This record gives sequence, structure tokens and C-alpha cells, in this order.
Amino acid sequence: MNRREASKAILGSALALAGGQGLSQPVPPAVRIAAPSRLSEVWADVGFQFAGQPALLVRVPPPSQPNPRVFMLAQQMYFTAYSRVCTHLGCTVPLPDREQNIECGCHGSRFRADGSLEKGPADRPLRAIRLELREGAVWAVGWLDN
Repeated sequence: MNRREASKAILGSALALAGGQGLSQPVPPAVRIAAPSRLSEVWADVGFQFAGQPALLVRVPPPSQPNPRVFMLAQQMYFTAYSRVCTHLGCTVPLPDREQNIECGCHGSRFRADGSLEKGPADRPLRAIRLELREGAVWAVGWLDN
């Protein structure tokens, strides 16, 4: 084995070890978004940055069935948050329209106001963000598995 082959073997082992320990996707730092009172009505929203991406916090109506993307954080107030980066090719999607739909201007993918996928070409929803209530404010604390 020459020096180049040894270096490749060591680098490959180190990358495999790091990936196996979950080091390849670090948890982004928590971000304070807003006090729940700032979103006083259903469909009110607040934009913010999370993990270097544009994101949106939306107050939504109580879900009719359990929804892992929706969090009850304050007195019967429900919220969802997601990255505004389209899962098709990475374009930034606009804010929800009056019918609470989001249509990516690049290739026409449609999402609901909670970030769930309505129609492609995207094949998965907008990336959901885990939320917590801390010190009287809504915080983005990590990614949810879609």
C-alpha cells in the first residue's frame, strides 16, 4: 500500500466513523422566533432564519387528527414551522397565499400552509422545524424527520 492508498483508507474510515456517530448533520443552534402573542390570529406568520435558511413560523388551526408538524405551545395555540427552501431544486418558496397555499415559482410544486406537500414535482414536504416554548417565546430547536 502506497501513501496515497493509505491516506484514502484513513480518510474513508474517519468519514464512515463520523457518519455512524451522527456527526455529519450537527443540530443547528436554537433560535428564538417570537412570543405567541405576536401571532394573535390563525394563519398569522413570522419569518426567521434557521440553520442558514429562510423559514416561517405559522399559527395554524387545531389539527383534526394528530400531525407531527403541528405543536400546541400555548393556551390552545397551535404552530408549525418549516424551511422555505423547496425540496425539489432548492428555490425559495413564497409566503402562503390567501387560500393558504404555497406555490414554488421555479417549477410549480405546491405546498399547504403547514409545509406539507400538495403536488410535485417536489417529492417531499418542506423541511419541518421542531418547536418549543421557552421563556415565554417560541423557539426553533431542530429539524423534524419528514
